[in-house]
Amino acid sequence: MWEFFEFSMDWFFGMDMQKDWIVPAINSVKLNPTGANVPIHVDVQSLIVNGETWDLGGYLDIGIVDTMKDLIVNFIGAVVFSVIGILYLRNRGKGKLAASLIPQVRSKQEEEHSSRDQ
Repeated sequence: MWEFFEFSMDWFFGMDMQKDWIVPAINSVKLNPTGANVPIHVDVQSLIVNGETWDLGGYLDIGIVDTMKDLIVNFIGAVVFSVIGILYLRNRGKGKLAASLIPQVRSKQEEEHSSRDQ
């Protein structure tokens, strides 16, 4: 959802939430002079935008690198929590870490007992 939010803010409100990134080189099939479906490595030596030379040291990417970094971090988090969940299920709920992350619904009796103890 966050990536949709970042894109929407950039697109509709002119923000820069998907941070720019300087890409010094690209690999592209489209730029292969032989027309073969083989990527070639191209160092970006200069950049001209609207007739003006920009000395950025590469190509100005406007968001894909930021989005991919965010997605990689999300993937790592999903893998970590999946492993914790699998270990919790294999150990039949005896693990302390996973149990501390799972919300518990208490019965009416447990709540009354807890409120008397305070």
